[in-house]
Amino acid sequence: MNLQQLPAEVRRFVGDAPLWRDPVGESPCRVYRFDRGGAGFFLKLCPKPYVATTYSALREARVLDWLAGASRLRVPELVLAVGAAEGECLITRELPGRPLSALMGSEPAAAEAVLAEALHQLQAVPLRDCPFDSGLDMRLAELGQLIERGLCADDAELLGYPGLPANAAPAAVLEHLARTRPAQEDWVFSHGDLCDANIFVDEREQLHFLDLGRGGRADRWLDIAFAVRALRDDLDEGEAAAQRLLQGLGRPDQAERRRYFELLDELF
Repeated sequence: MNLQQLPAEVRRFVGDAPLWRDPVGESPCRVYRFDRGGAGFFLKLCPKPYVATTYSALREARVLDWLAGASRLRVPELVLAVGAAEGECLITRELPGRPLSALMGSEPAAAEAVLAEALHQLQAVPLRDCPFDSGLDMRLAELGQLIERGLCADDAELLGYPGLPANAAPAAVLEHLARTRPAQEDWVFSHGDLCDANIFVDEREQLHFLDLGRGGRADRWLDIAFAVRALRDDLDEGEAAAQRLLQGLGRPDQAERRRYFELLDELF
């Protein structure tokens, strides 16, 4: 979907405001920032080939609505969600504060604490009425569909994953994931893409969560794996910070399970 194909509702809301492309993120969706009435907004465009996946803008809108409806988490205000022949559109209000990525270089101890608190808040969301399935049955089936249609990520870094050659084809990675999946999932509410660009901290040190298209019932160690990876990748002393995060969980580490979810993410 290009900007000329935007549904009428979206064009009316955006008006004549300039759209600025947001370069953050690696998904196939395009994101634009714009201003209206002194407030900032974001427009996300999901291309038609991805609307039946967790990249769906309408799925993300439903997750945001569910989380905000009972104040389960602080998430962007949902303004508009529209499906069209060419894809899906989502408009949300800009979050307050600054992204966790801004703390990684300047305040590493604070960044570490934010990730620990983010995991606590996400995993405290009650599951009893959660309508969103992000478990392995669904995610592996989704990955199979993406591979069949040539839509999976083509820049997977497979070096260091036991049992897989560095040049393994996507279908071989999927087969490996299906064969080595955890026997039983430890269900919690999961963000699904927990990284330092998707957590914001406001002036009252409250956390806000962004980009929740993969939110739903999933294994506890999925978000933990992403949090550990964020610390290791983005802090100078990331390994020590990651170990402190793991030790603070109050449960034994499951390193193999964490590696499994990192591998799953390589093809998304």
